[in-house]
Amino acid sequence: MSRYDSISKIEDKKIQRLGSATLPEFQESNSDNLLISTEGDRCDLLAVEFYGSPDLWWFIATVNGLSSNNIPVGTQLRIPLSAAQAVLE
Repeated sequence: MSRYDSISKIEDKKIQRLGSATLPEFQESNSDNLLISTEGDRCDLLAVEFYGSPDLWWFIATVNGLSSNNIPVGTQLRIPLSAAQAVLE
């Protein structure tokens, strides 16, 4: 028995992935918060500040085209007013 037998398989555009999700497409809004990152900013800390939970760090990263939780100093960030679009498929 393989350790991957119990992990869901997702196929998208004829590409199969294991245990991953399709990230949502984000619609920009004039009500989004705009800020410039400073030393020590991370997506999980911003998620706690704006949404009350560090679990939504991936949403902030996705909206801003970041590939990790860490944010380079001076990066312009868009933080959606609501996390309603933060739904993984």
